[in-house]
Amino acid sequence: MSDKKLTYTQEQQKTKPKIEDVIGDLLEGDKLKNALDLIAYLRANKVTLRWGSQNCWGTFYKGKGFSNIRIRGKNQSKAYYGLEPGSWHIGRHWLVLPDDLSGEFEDSISYEKFKEFIWANVTPCKKCMCCAPGRSEIHLGKKFDSVCGLRIENPDAEALEHTKKLIEYCKSVLSGYVNNPTK
Repeated sequence: MSDKKLTYTQEQQKTKPKIEDVIGDLLEGDKLKNALDLIAYLRANKVTLRWGSQNCWGTFYKGKGFSNIRIRGKNQSKAYYGLEPGSWHIGRHWLVLPDDLSGEFEDSISYEKFKEFIWANVTPCKKCMCCAPGRSEIHLGKKFDSVCGLRIENPDAEALEHTKKLIEYCKSVLSGYVNNPTK
C-alpha cells in the first residue's frame, strides 16, 4: 500500500471534519470569536452542520438545508468564493424572504435595521465561482439583479444578531409555522 500523502481537500473528504475541529487553524481574532459564537448558537438551536466540501459546511434544520458556512483559511492562496484569506461567510442560498417580515419584530425601527442589513448583504456576482453571470432575486420586497446570493461575510456582533433572526425565520419555515413564498 502506498504512503502517498493526502492533500488538504482529500483529507477533509476522508474525515469530513466538524467545523470546530478546523476553524481555529483557519481564522483568528474577532472573526474566529464571532464564527464560534454563531456555531454555538446553531448547535444550541438544533441546526446541524454537515461538511460539504473543503472548508464548507451546510446548515440543516429538521434534515433540510438552508445555507452554508464557508471559510477561506488565512494561508489559503487559491481564490475561494470571493473571500479574502482569513475570512468566512454564512449564506448564499437562504430560503426566499417574503416581501414583508415586519410581524416578526417588536418595533418598526428594528425591522428597518434588519431590512437594511439584508439588502446590504445581497452580494453582486463577481464571477468568482459557479453562479456567473448571477441571477435576479427579491429580498424583502426589493429586487436585485446579477447577484450571487445573500451572503453575510465576517459578521460583527450586531450582524450576528440579524443573522440569528434570519436563521429563526428559516427554522420557522422549515418547521411549517410560516409559509415560504416559493411553495
